[in-house]
Amino acid sequence: MICAQGSSNNILKSNNIQEIENYLKIAHPDDPKRMVLKPRLVALKNKAWTERKNIPKSKESTMNNIVITQKPVIDESQEFNRLIMLTPQEHSGKTVKLLNTMFNEDIDSNEAILLFKNQSDCNLILRINGKENYSMAVPTHGENFIVVNKDSYNLTANVCHSSYSSYKDVRKGMVITIANSQNRPENNIF
Repeated sequence: MICAQGSSNNILKSNNIQEIENYLKIAHPDDPKRMVLKPRLVALKNKAWTERKNIPKSKESTMNNIVITQKPVIDESQEFNRLIMLTPQEHSGKTVKLLNTMFNEDIDSNEAILLFKNQSDCNLILRINGKENYSMAVPTHGENFIVVNKDSYNLTANVCHSSYSSYKDVRKGMVITIANSQNRPENNIF
């Protein structure tokens, strides 16, 4: 029992995939360490997988080999930071667009406000795909808005290592709330 407790105390410092998997197999479902260890395990497995993938294979080169270049993959946290940072000019432009859309009394206006509330424990990037595509960073327990053209959109995001996908027909202002699995996301139209 002393060995198990000793490894239990050091498990939060571990980067050993097998050790973390073994701990998660025997840990109680309500163990608070699970919330830290599960994302770490996924990240470690992904890192190990990509490192194995990047090991060059010994292969005889021929004239028929085709070189395929891939775009560098931007880490989601880097993309989040890039999207969330606004210069003062961008911030004032976004605010002006929001206010103009809010106070526009023209019912034939082609724009609508999409407010996204993130009640989850993770930062997320909401991808809005339709005739036009948008990306919007929404911080943990925060909210963000975007003015979009009225249209049908597929909304997708990674929320704490879970996928969110929803098809929305945006014809007027809309509030979308997403939460952890204990709470249900709700839609409000204003």
